[in-house]
Amino acid sequence: MTVYFRPYRDERDYIALRSVISHKSTDPNRRFYPSLGDFDYNRAFGGEKFLQNLTVCELENGTTVGAIWPGYYRILYCFTGPEYVHLEDEIFAWAEKHYYGPSLEDRSGQEVYFWGYVEDQPRVETLKARGYEQHTWYMYSGVMDLETANQEPRFPEGFKVRPIETADLEQKVIIMTGSAGLTAPDMEIYRRLMSCPTYRQDLDLVIVDETNQVIGFANIWLDSENNIAIIEPFGTAPTHRRRGLATNLLYECMRRLKEAGVSKLYINHGGMWTLDPEPDDAMRVYTRVGFQELGNMFVWCKGSPDSTS
Repeated sequence: MTVYFRPYRDERDYIALRSVISHKSTDPNRRFYPSLGDFDYNRAFGGEKFLQNLTVCELENGTTVGAIWPGYYRILYCFTGPEYVHLEDEIFAWAEKHYYGPSLEDRSGQEVYFWGYVEDQPRVETLKARGYEQHTWYMYSGVMDLETANQEPRFPEGFKVRPIETADLEQKVIIMTGSAGLTAPDMEIYRRLMSCPTYRQDLDLVIVDETNQVIGFANIWLDSENNIAIIEPFGTAPTHRRRGLATNLLYECMRRLKEAGVSKLYINHGGMWTLDPEPDDAMRVYTRVGFQELGNMFVWCKGSPDSTS
């Protein structure tokens, strides 16, 4: 098979790519990036620029097999349908001709970067065969089996969780700006997010205090075809941390999803640039709640033939 590469065209491409993602997510014990929610989230925050940078990978007969695009720091995201993973070598070869750039670590020469899960053995073998090395930068992925989740949320007096309301939007955007790292939103971005195919307002949860002010949030994205969900993003206002609010918000997410019959809940945590074993606050919360590490998505790095390190 030969892979053909072309720019994103229109909404029909988006539907086709969502179908590939849904098909790829049928195995509940493996994590692949992006989920349907991740893909919508990227589109909401990137807008037209994200779609302009999105390259569709297809066969000669027009069958969509996957996509590739550059994220932060030029690190490349790529996904392929489960029956097309053998084509990733050809996709990586194409990417190396288009995405080499200055080293992100101030080394001389040009480098290209890919994301890949450690347990994704086909991709790891392909990357190694092409001369890539695993970097220390990584994203954590955790999973919760909701059938065994039984913790009841217990919020401090005066706090409660409810779906977001129109009057909450500006408050939530302000809190996310201080909590969501690289993906700080504005109102335009958040309205795009609410128009995404996977978005459900009843699963866009906020913690409010006794004055009805938003002080925490969790967006749940439901993949109804595979009966799974992912939380992205999740956080609390800096002024309200270490009070058990984040922990109980996760318990509330689990309770609602379990009542809806969802089988598994996933969560990601990025921005971890070393293998320091000391967890940060977010990781402490995920561990306390009972998320099990499913896999870490590492950056893989390769220098161009004329690069020197």
